Amino acid sequence: MLVYDAILQGHEATEENARNYALGLDWQAEEQSKYTGRDHNYIDSINGIDIYYHFGADYYFFTDTEEEN
Repeated sequence: MLVYDAILQGHEATEENARNYALGLDWQAEEQSKYTGRDHNYIDSINGIDIYYHFGADYYFFTDTEEEN
């Protein structure tokens, strides 16, 4: 799947912050990369952005909802 390069990690890595990030960022300006990892859970979809939590590395990442996951 293609994911945005923008992630939330460290003290910022909370579910609430991830939702706010998905609402507030201009996603058209963000680069995307191929993601082939595992150890992640789907959290939510907000404004066309899917939020995932990578529990192996403790960070949140984002992708377009229309992207096949």
